[in-house]
Amino acid sequence: MRTRQLQGILLAAVGAILWGVSGPIAQWLFTTRQLSLVWLIESKMLISGILLLLFAALLPKERQRLFALWHSWRSIIALLAFTIFGMVAMQFVYYKAVAVGNAATATILQFLSPVFIVLYTMLRERAVPRRADLIAVLVALVGTFLLVTGGQPTHLAISPAAFFWGVATGMAAAAYVLLPIHLLAEYGAIAISGWAMTLGGLLFGLLHPGALQIPHLDLVGQLGYWFIVIPGTVVAYSLYLASLDYISATAVGLLDAFEPLAATVLSVLYLRVHFGWIEFGGTLLILSTVFILALARPQSLESS
Repeated sequence: MRTRQLQGILLAAVGAILWGVSGPIAQWLFTTRQLSLVWLIESKMLISGILLLLFAALLPKERQRLFALWHSWRSIIALLAFTIFGMVAMQFVYYKAVAVGNAATATILQFLSPVFIVLYTMLRERAVPRRADLIAVLVALVGTFLLVTGGQPTHLAISPAAFFWGVATGMAAAAYVLLPIHLLAEYGAIAISGWAMTLGGLLFGLLHPGALQIPHLDLVGQLGYWFIVIPGTVVAYSLYLASLDYISATAVGLLDAFEPLAATVLSVLYLRVHFGWIEFGGTLLILSTVFILALARPQSLESS
């Protein structure tokens, strides 16, 4: 394996792990420090968005297109749509799933997004599903069944609310991928994500003005919060973008599997979340859908 490919794999894997660790930390803050869900989302998006915009301003290539989108009404409307139905929706439903359930299940069900993308594409294009698409959907359904029931059809291993918000996370993650495709191609990922996070944080502030009050957290709580904001969001996202310069988007997508694995390990070891062999098998089946769909679309490991 080339050194360039190894660097890309390392960047993508570390970024995914940082994302994965953020979920259990958020769960810990919700349960032990009674941190407000709305305040976490609002402040996290606002701070992370501003930092990403500042980062973009330091890069000559990104600086040129940082404000370019504001010159086009079509781009502004697309950005607002992505902010509300992609960025904000994704943040809210994910952390809601963590709050009512646990970080491991929420992060795993988030990986249903490729299946929702396949279903949406089939309906939009009225195309006949490929064999790989059908297999991926079937495998995802079986994996979800095992994860949610623990293999017992009459028993739910997680609450109905956790199941609902977990599946909603997968749908929101699909929208998060589909909505900004044209914006990303024209203006770049850093600018679009920075603006969407910043606008999303401001939107939450307008809808929930009381959430602007900063909660009183002890030192450990502060460390947990700032881990979510800096390593878990800004650094993780920067590593993800950097990895695309070394390996293909398909390879990065496969390495995203480190995110739910990190969330699951941390949840089991430190948050005492029960995870038996049946649930673990369901997790592997859900994650395998990413590999099934990626293998059906052959692409070089190295970025072009």
